[in-house]
Amino acid sequence: MSSKTKKIIILVVCIVVAILNGIFTYFLASPMLSLKGEKKLTINLNSEYQDAGFEATYLGRKIDKNVTKKGQVDTAKLGTYTITYVLKKGLYEKEVTRTIVVKDLEKPVLELKGEKKVTVCPKGEYKEEGYTATDNVDGDITDKVKWENKDQKIIYTVTDAAGNKVTAEREIVYQDTKAPTIKLTGGNTYTIYVGETFKEPGYTATDECEGDLTKQVKVSGTVDGSKTGSYKITYEVSDKEANKAVVTRTVKVVEKQATGGGIVYLTFDDGPGQYTEKILSILKENNVKASFFVTNQFPKYQSMIKKEYEDGHTVAIHTYSHSWSIYDSVDSYLNDFNKMDKIVFEQTGEHPKYFRFPGGSSNTVSRKHQTGIMTKLAQVMTDKGYIYFDWHVDCGDTHKNNTVSYIISNIKKYVRGNGSYIILMHDIKKNTMQALPDIIAYLKNNGYTFKALDDNAPVKHFKIAN
Repeated sequence: MSSKTKKIIILVVCIVVAILNGIFTYFLASPMLSLKGEKKLTINLNSEYQDAGFEATYLGRKIDKNVTKKGQVDTAKLGTYTITYVLKKGLYEKEVTRTIVVKDLEKPVLELKGEKKVTVCPKGEYKEEGYTATDNVDGDITDKVKWENKDQKIIYTVTDAAGNKVTAEREIVYQDTKAPTIKLTGGNTYTIYVGETFKEPGYTATDECEGDLTKQVKVSGTVDGSKTGSYKITYEVSDKEANKAVVTRTVKVVEKQATGGGIVYLTFDDGPGQYTEKILSILKENNVKASFFVTNQFPKYQSMIKKEYEDGHTVAIHTYSHSWSIYDSVDSYLNDFNKMDKIVFEQTGEHPKYFRFPGGSSNTVSRKHQTGIMTKLAQVMTDKGYIYFDWHVDCGDTHKNNTVSYIISNIKKYVRGNGSYIILMHDIKKNTMQALPDIIAYLKNNGYTFKALDDNAPVKHFKIAN
């Protein structure tokens, strides 16, 4: 081989080595770009997205300034988003991409109404108390709730549009743990005079699981009507699960006194209200008739007007609204009066002819509304055939110190001797209700007769001050 040929071969080898070295160096020492964190991730709707970023190096040095970022993530909207990082250095270019999926990952909220542990009669059926289901995306999905009765549990399930599922459980215990209820006709206190025979007013017993148990009630105790005293009558009943109810009635035997002998007209204003039914029960158990000057201040108790009438009490008109503005004019008063008259007629089938002015006929508050209005109204209402009643005795149940003892002491103080007494009371006062049994017992013990207002009652009128 000639020296010239050798030189050519050496040159070719050097060129090949140089090319291979360049190629090797290019790929070995090229810039590097990679993602930090996951390449693909899923995040919740409306959550905060913080990108993990990237890492870019060249020959061991950071070259972040050579990287540009493309794309953004809107976490308020469902969808798939991409973030792309592009590295450029010289003729070299490389890119990496991260995929972010925004999904609804939040479970709905399922809330049960009522208790999560419910006791049901052994042979009874659970009556669903209700539930609500809301979702952060779908809103109200209550109508999508499904439930099943399984192993003495009600299992509720709801799934939102994104497939997020939530369950709730209500435990059902089948057993009878409640005692029966005994109701005494005429109330827990009953008063008779010496010489009278106590006649059982009656009672009923009901059980939540077994129904009517009245025939199974055992009554014990006696009343000696020949002498004064307090006697106990006990009523007892048990259901099949041995849940027992015991109620006691106190029968008071009192003696008529010769110190009184007058007539008492108990009148109740401002109702009917939350205590009216109990007051009616007290009156019934003591065989006392009274008069109710009714209003519509508490519409949900309107049915008590009918009960007052059916129990034999006098129903009269007080006011519809019980607002002082009724004294603005004759027309405003009549409009209010006629509204109440209509309600009373609907409840009783009769139009009352008795009434009482709010504040009484002598009130002076009416002066602020129209001078002389009470004088005008008294004449107008009388001309129309109505009769208004004021009162002889105010029991004091609207006074500042309207305790039970104060109310009773007022009656004892002002109801004395023979004569007729119209007593002002209010059936919307709790203390009046609590004082009433003792008031009745005291008046009976002093020989007073109870009557409801009628055409023979004394018409009490104050001196009109306006």
